[in-house]
Amino acid sequence: MTKNNQEEKNQKVLFYTGISRAFRTTSIANLYEISQVFSVVLLSAKLDSETEKILRNKKLFPKIEKVVQVGEFTPLDGKPPRGFPGEKRNLFSQNIYVYKLAKNIIRKYKPTIVIMPSDVYILDFYIMRFAKKIGAINIVLNSDLRLSTAEEMSLRTDLTHVYFDLPSFLPFRFRFLLMKVRKYLGYILYNWILPLSVGQAPFFGKSSRILYSMSGERADYRIVYSKQDYELSVKEGIAEKKLVLLEHPLKRENTRRFFEKAYLLNLENRTKNKSKNKTKTFTLLYPEEPYGFKRDDYSLIKETEMQKERMETVSLIVNILKGWRIFIKPHPATPKAEELKKIFEAISPFVTFTNPSEPIEKYIETSDVVAGLPPASSALFTATLQCPEKPILSLDLPPQEIFGDCYKNLDGIEHIGTEEKHINILGLIRDGRYRKKAKRDLETKKGFKDTVELLNFLIQTKA
Repeated sequence: MTKNNQEEKNQKVLFYTGISRAFRTTSIANLYEISQVFSVVLLSAKLDSETEKILRNKKLFPKIEKVVQVGEFTPLDGKPPRGFPGEKRNLFSQNIYVYKLAKNIIRKYKPTIVIMPSDVYILDFYIMRFAKKIGAINIVLNSDLRLSTAEEMSLRTDLTHVYFDLPSFLPFRFRFLLMKVRKYLGYILYNWILPLSVGQAPFFGKSSRILYSMSGERADYRIVYSKQDYELSVKEGIAEKKLVLLEHPLKRENTRRFFEKAYLLNLENRTKNKSKNKTKTFTLLYPEEPYGFKRDDYSLIKETEMQKERMETVSLIVNILKGWRIFIKPHPATPKAEELKKIFEAISPFVTFTNPSEPIEKYIETSDVVAGLPPASSALFTATLQCPEKPILSLDLPPQEIFGDCYKNLDGIEHIGTEEKHINILGLIRDGRYRKKAKRDLETKKGFKDTVELLNFLIQTKA
């Protein structure tokens, strides 16, 4: 037995899925690689039934020893963990529950490696603290696409609080100041008072979901999927020695085959049927937020105005792409989905407003074109990896919502900032004359070939 094999045999990985949609589209592939070699205890949030079935397949995940259902935890809403049965808990009783859960999990399973989707929630804090005490390696594996710093990304949330949680008669600048004060009071409660209430030291540092800070400060290492994410992490103060670069699972041959085998093979018949009837399809990603904020002055774009603009966009697509089927795929958390379904399907019999809970990858796989409304959806980035040959459009149309231009300089996505360009691009697509721009080679920093090689490197580095 080689030294590497012996080390692998002695390792136990504690892996937390985090929210279902992010786990399903990205980090399940890392788990697939890990479970071929290392023993795994899986902490599982409430997942969709298809993913749960896949995880039970021992041929795909041979070394998962135990699955522990823990639910999802939100920072300061006082709700019980979603997906976890039991009585309702207020903030402090939920904190006690999470503290005991983390302590018992580390004590019982004694992992040597802990992999979390973040290190900014209270569950992350406790698990990483107890894991560190037994000498485990703490790793953040964040599957979200990052196009800007955490501070920039938090602006939308800050504006939501300013406009919807504070009295409108107060001056905007004063409301913004009050929001900042409230946020830091929340940080004190979350990072200091909650741990002190269970006899733990405060969680020092800026890492906190309340401050919308990025993941990686508390972990020993943070895995990133792009050179851009690497550079953003450094810009935010994460030490370079903590950062490790690993290509996205959809870019790696082994993990791409896993996705195709686990999720996409059942789409084969749909794809064949679509090619037989030759009906072209266009999928439009619909955001969770019914309102927006203007990029130039941060003023509120009301729900009525936003919906009007979105309806006009759909009408334009229907009128230019005559005879195409238009699927509007809402974000899983989109409110008033049934009401929106009636409104948008009334535009044309060719429009279908889909079930929010349906997985996005099936629409990416079977559609001829994928587009997204602002604010930008990370699913557009996933589409560039899953189906890089297809037209993928980011619609940044008036009234120019903040972060509507996030994909402006990203290869593989056509940024559309004017109605004239939108009409032109749709016409080219309709006539079969649209051509994607050639990709630039921006990835100059080499990473690891797979997750197992990465973990072995970190194990040896620590030793």
